[in-house]
Amino acid sequence: MHPIFIVLIVLLALVLVALLLMLYMIYPGKKRPEMEKFKSYRYAHRGLHDDTKAENSMSAFAAAKEKGYGIELDVRLSKDGELVVFHDDNLTRVVGIDGKVIDYTAEELSKMSLSGTADGVPTFRRVLDLIDGAVPLIIEVKMHGEEKGISEKLVEVLEGYKGDYVVESFNPIALKIIRKLRPDILRGILAAEYLKEEKHKGKILYTLLQHLMLNFMVRPDFIAYEKNGYKVKGLRFVRRSFGTALVAWTIKSQDEEKAAISHGFDAVIFEGYIPEE
Repeated sequence: MHPIFIVLIVLLALVLVALLLMLYMIYPGKKRPEMEKFKSYRYAHRGLHDDTKAENSMSAFAAAKEKGYGIELDVRLSKDGELVVFHDDNLTRVVGIDGKVIDYTAEELSKMSLSGTADGVPTFRRVLDLIDGAVPLIIEVKMHGEEKGISEKLVEVLEGYKGDYVVESFNPIALKIIRKLRPDILRGILAAEYLKEEKHKGKILYTLLQHLMLNFMVRPDFIAYEKNGYKVKGLRFVRRSFGTALVAWTIKSQDEEKAAISHGFDAVIFEGYIPEE
C-alpha cells in the first residue's frame, strides 16, 4: 500500500478515536423520566429574599414555599460537620464577620444575623423540616478543599426525606461521589462561560468545564448553565443530541426569563422579581 494511503488511514483513525472520546466525555447519560416534573417550576434563587428577608434564610424559604415556587439553595459544612445553608465560603458579605463558615459550629452560625435580620444561618435539616415536600428543591453542593465529606453528609441527611429534590454542583467530584452512593438521586452539573474571565483563559480544566467535557464523571440528568451561555458549543451539542434538561441561572427579570425559555432552557432560577403566572 502506498505510504500516503497509510498516513491517511492513520489520520482518519485518530480523528475517529478523538470523536469517540469526545462523545464519551460529553455524553450526559440516559434520560430519566423523573426529571420531567422539575421542568414546570421556577426556582427562587436562595429563597424568595428581598430587603427584609435575607438570602438562604428560613424567612426567604418560607416565602417561596407560600408562593409555590421551587427553591434553589446552597449547602456547605460547618466546623462540627453539620450541613448549613449558606452561599459564600466567607461570612463577610452576608454576616459582616471576617471568617469562614467552616470555622464555626452550626450553633454558632445560627446565632449570626443574616444581613441584619432576625434570621441566623439555618441548618439544612431545619430547611427540610420547613419545606416538608411542599415544593421541589435544587440543592447546590459547595465542595472545596476544606469541605471533604460534604457529599456523604448530604446523602445521609436526605435519607428518608419524602419531598422532590435534585442536587447540583460546579464540582464534578462532589456529584461523582453522590452518584456512587445514591445513583437514584437526580444530579446536574453547574457550568458557565469560564473562559470569558482572564484568570481562566488558556486553562485546560476550565475549557473542559465550560464545554461539559467532564460529564463522564457525573452523567448528569440536567445542565444548569448561566443564562447567557446558550451559544456555548458543548451546551448546544448536549441539548440537540441528547435532549438533556437545561436550567438557566440567574434570571433577574421577566424579559430575561422569556429570553431563556426561547433559547431552549426548560426551567429558570430567578431572583429580584416575581414571575408572571
